[in-house]
Amino acid sequence: MKLKAMSLILMSVLLAGALAAADKPEPAKVVLPDTTAVQAKPDSAGTVNTTVHKVIAYYFHGNKRCPSCRKIEAFTKEAIDSAYAGDLTSGALEWRVVNTDSSQNEHYLTDYKLYTKSVILSDLHDGKETRWKNLEKVWEFLGDQKEFAAYIKGELDLYMDKTK
Repeated sequence: MKLKAMSLILMSVLLAGALAAADKPEPAKVVLPDTTAVQAKPDSAGTVNTTVHKVIAYYFHGNKRCPSCRKIEAFTKEAIDSAYAGDLTSGALEWRVVNTDSSQNEHYLTDYKLYTKSVILSDLHDGKETRWKNLEKVWEFLGDQKEFAAYIKGELDLYMDKTK
């Protein structure tokens, strides 16, 4: 009986600690624009496209972050790091984590019509955003990291022009 009571007390303490940690606001992260230029490379026909193409993968969150929100960030980062290491190094792809509760980042809420924690892909040509997409299915695939990574990779392939 004492063992059950102690187990119950220990579980209550752990649950209270987890809930307190989830409600703790994170310090604001400042995201500065990257000025890295991506070098134009010849295509298979030897033609050089002088348009600078870059994709930014954003993860948007607020001060309060639940375990699922942290998991989305971790799964997305891992998927990008494992499938696009070369593109991250070259500057063709950039990963940014943005706290929308920070006053300098509030504009993203309206820019991308955000209503929850989100992964957004932004396609830039010559420094101008030409299209963007909210990867809303990250919530559906949260229970399966392989499916989650395949979803991120598939969407990024479309933006990185790697579907050929």
